[in-house]
Amino acid sequence: MLTGDLVRVRNSQGQLKPGFLKHDEKTLDRAQELIDLFADGLGEGATRQELEQAVDGMIGDAVDVKVVRGLAKVLSDRAEFVTESPIPPAELRERLFSAAADRPSRARAQQVYLALAEELGSSPEDLRRLLFADRKEEQQICALKVPSAQWLLHRYDVALVQAVLLKTVELRVQLHDASPERLRQLFRHVRFHGLMYRVRALPKGGHELVLDGPASLLRLSTRYGMALANWFPSLLLQPGSWTLTATARWTKRRLERKLELSHDQGLVSHYKDTGAYRTRTEDWFVERFEKLDSDWKIVQPQVLDLGGRGVICPSFSFRHADGRTGHLEIVGFWRKAWLQGQLELLEKHGPGNLVLAVSTKLEGSKDGLGRFAGSVVTFKEVVPPKDVLAGLEGA
Repeated sequence: MLTGDLVRVRNSQGQLKPGFLKHDEKTLDRAQELIDLFADGLGEGATRQELEQAVDGMIGDAVDVKVVRGLAKVLSDRAEFVTESPIPPAELRERLFSAAADRPSRARAQQVYLALAEELGSSPEDLRRLLFADRKEEQQICALKVPSAQWLLHRYDVALVQAVLLKTVELRVQLHDASPERLRQLFRHVRFHGLMYRVRALPKGGHELVLDGPASLLRLSTRYGMALANWFPSLLLQPGSWTLTATARWTKRRLERKLELSHDQGLVSHYKDTGAYRTRTEDWFVERFEKLDSDWKIVQPQVLDLGGRGVICPSFSFRHADGRTGHLEIVGFWRKAWLQGQLELLEKHGPGNLVLAVSTKLEGSKDGLGRFAGSVVTFKEVVPPKDVLAGLEGA
């Protein structure tokens, strides 16, 4: 993720314009230079600090300083770093300081230092590096997964959008020709990241997905913002047409600005299009629910219409041996007002056989559940299958 000082977004007449890169030969060459630099560092076991110094040396007096540093940040996020030390650095520091504590002086410290280096069969220079090898800047690069320079440029452009999403109040996405399968896939990604959402059918066809932004929360906003930013690349997997409008608090005075994007801009996701997948919470629920060996079986969820006021694609759908059906929607992040609105909509227009499982750990407001009742199940880590079963039976 790009840090604030690396974000190239122009604020003009109430609109936010990300500084997407030109994917021309010059920019591709620049990206390849950086990839080669990191690849060389990988071969030499370079530290984060050494890589940063090498990037500084590459920049020189170039005019594209922010671009190069941004590309390097994307590369760094893609790389893996480890602490290389035969003995935990904290243990080395403890041994060194304890040995010198009886008669503290520079001479005594130097004596203990040389003795410890000799004991370990290490040079004083290597010992000095090992003592603080657990610091972030001293971690060594051990892996780098970057397919190509073109991939790096696409990843940078997406990262610019993600930086804006960290400050959004609300996000609206209109999907004009998404198939039911693709719509379910997008819902799965939304739930995977625990986002608060509402969906409605558009009058002329298609659907509008509304996502609450991190700026709408009173707490957990940073964590929620990262979840929203990490969701965005999944939208780019949609093969059909879409438009996005985000409202962000961008200026120092937190004035609202608009970000508008569409499929026509050619943003490319770095996620693999592997279809729908389940969260850890969902996996745990399936495992425990199937052990109940009840007459209810989990089946493929379907998009449910809410009286023309919206739609919902539940986390799970169920079918009883006698033909009855039921549904379960798992809610991650939430605000009291948002949850109350969802419950009112479901009460008026819902299928009547839907159980809501609400996380008490990811509450994005100071207010708790209060007197919410009905087919609402609360959970911290694991959705209680027996409570869900009771809700299905009572529906």
